[in-house]
Formats: sequence, structure tokens, C-alpha cells
Amino acid sequence: MKLVERAKAKVAELRERWPLVDHAVRTQEHYSAVQGSQQAGGVTYFGFLSVFPILALAFFVVGWVAHVYPDAQDTLVKAIDEVLPGLVGSGDGQVDLTDIQDAAGTVGIIGLVGVPYAGLGWLSSVQSALTVLFEMPTRLRPSFVMGKVRDLATLAVLGVVLFSSVIASAVLTRFSRGLLDLVGIGAQLGWLVAVLAVLLGLAASALLFFLMFRILVAPSLPDRALWSGAVLGALGFEVLKQLSGLLLTSTRGQPAFQAFGIALILLVWINYFSRVILYAAAWAQTSPLADRPPVPVPAATAIAAAATSRPDADEGATGSRAPGLLAFAAGSVAGALVARVGRRTPRSGRLGR
Repeated sequence: MKLVERAKAKVAELRERWPLVDHAVRTQEHYSAVQGSQQAGGVTYFGFLSVFPILALAFFVVGWVAHVYPDAQDTLVKAIDEVLPGLVGSGDGQVDLTDIQDAAGTVGIIGLVGVPYAGLGWLSSVQSALTVLFEMPTRLRPSFVMGKVRDLATLAVLGVVLFSSVIASAVLTRFSRGLLDLVGIGAQLGWLVAVLAVLLGLAASALLFFLMFRILVAPSLPDRALWSGAVLGALGFEVLKQLSGLLLTSTRGQPAFQAFGIALILLVWINYFSRVILYAAAWAQTSPLADRPPVPVPAATAIAAAATSRPDADEGATGSRAPGLLAFAAGSVAGALVARVGRRTPRSGRLGR
């Protein structure tokens, strides 16, 4: 027990000395209090179901866009690799791009049918989880059709942001390398291009998280608090993308991978990605930048209400006892007067006098 007490004292000391440590501890406490892992599990279920319909619809749309923008397909593959590394490819257990292109019509129908249920179901599950993380009251949803239209518009906005970030990153990389090669310092400052690409990717991911928070649930937090959570989410997302490559490499020869293929890794990856979203929301919710009045605890509110209503009850009880007390006092005074009068009245004497 002494070791545990020392550890707690050390953590308390670190929290008092370093505000960042205190913020991290409060984030974990809030995440555990609202059962963030269970919320992530629900998001993972719909996320796994939504991957393939969304991919099918995306490739179907890009097939038409490619007539105007020939590089649209390569950009889409890069965007998918940004979000779901290793999913599309020609390796074992991966989704082969050629198969999708050969069945473009059927794939488009599958996407159109599957997205309203699976894809928008994922978006609704993320919205429900964020509502819990931000401790917001449940809002009344619009009609089924209007709700799906709104969710589809939100999904389209997030997709456009992701797609645009990949295009911007590709253009920046190509332009920067060309400019550096033109001035003859491409070999010396090639690392600068890579750093700029990473920074642009982080900025795009942070914007993606911020829009997810602001559009889906619109919490009553200042933008700077939401941006702090969005930046943390972007950093976690980047780390997760780097680790996914190691995960794919390390599980290629595993029996479980041979049985389930990329689906098993995809399921694990979506779960961790869901946790990153919810941890980012918890970080924003517990941020010192969220200068809002404290929310009253229900138990404390009930106690305060009971304490407020008790004097009223006492006043009512006092008012109800007042007539009885007045009657008792009046009776006592009347009895005392009768006794006093009786002592002053002369006695009539005995009978027979």
C-alpha cells in the first residue's frame, strides 16, 4: 500500500506542477467515466460495415470524374491509403483495384444501396458517441429522410476535405520538388519537402477532426478548445497510420491473417481510430480553454432543491399549527380569568344557614 500511496502522491505532485499532465489525467478520467471504450465499440461495428459500400460508391463516382480529371483515381487511392493504409492493393487479402473497375456498375449499385444504411449508420454512431463524450443532451432527430440527407451531406463534406487535402499534398510535393530542382538544391533540401507534406497532412487531419466535432454535435465549447482536441486527434491519427504499416508487415505470416485477411486488421484499425476520435473529444471537453460554468451535479441539485423547499414546508406546517396554538392560548387565558373571578366572588355558605 505504501508503494501505491507514493505513486498517487507523485502523480498528484506532477499534476500540480505540470498542467499538461493534469489535463491528460482528467482526459483519461473523463474517457473512463463516459465508458469511451464501449462507445468506440459501437462506432467500430458500423465503421467496419460502412467501409466497403463507401469504397464502392467512391470508386463509382471517381470513374465518372476521371473523364474530367484523369488523376482522380490515383488521388482516391492515396486518400484511401491515408485513412485505411494497406486496404487497396494487389497483395493477399487486399482489395484489388482491377476487380472494382471491372465490376463498376454492380459496385455502384452496391454503394448506393449500402451507404444509406452502413455509411450513414457509422456517421450516426459517431454522432451518438460524441454526444456522450461532450456531455450534451440528446437532440431530437429530424425525419428519417431529412436525417439521412443531412448525414449524407456531412459525409460528403468530410470526404471532400480528405480528398482535397490529398490533392493539395500531391501538388505541394510536386511543386516544391520542381522548384528546388530548378534552383539546384533539391538534393540538399529534399527533407524539407517531406516535412511540408507531413505538416500539411496534420493540418488537413486537424481540420477533419474539427469539422467532425462542430458539424456532428456542435458542442457548447469555444473553437480554441475544439482545435486543441482536433490537433491531438491529428497527431494520434498520424501515429496510427505509421503503426498500421508495421502491423501489416508483422501479421502477414500469422495464421489469423491467412484466415481473415485484411478484414481482421481493418477491424482492429477502425477500433483504434474510433478511440482516437473519442480521446480527442475528451481532450477538448476537459481543456482549460473551455471557459464555461461548471455543470451542476444531479445529486447536488436535488439536495439544493430539498433544502430550498424545506423552509416552505416548515412555514406551511407552522401556519397549519397556528390556529391550534391560538386556541390553546385563548383557552388558557379564559381558564385563568374564570379561576381569578371565582376567588374574588363571596361564597354563599352552607345549606341551612
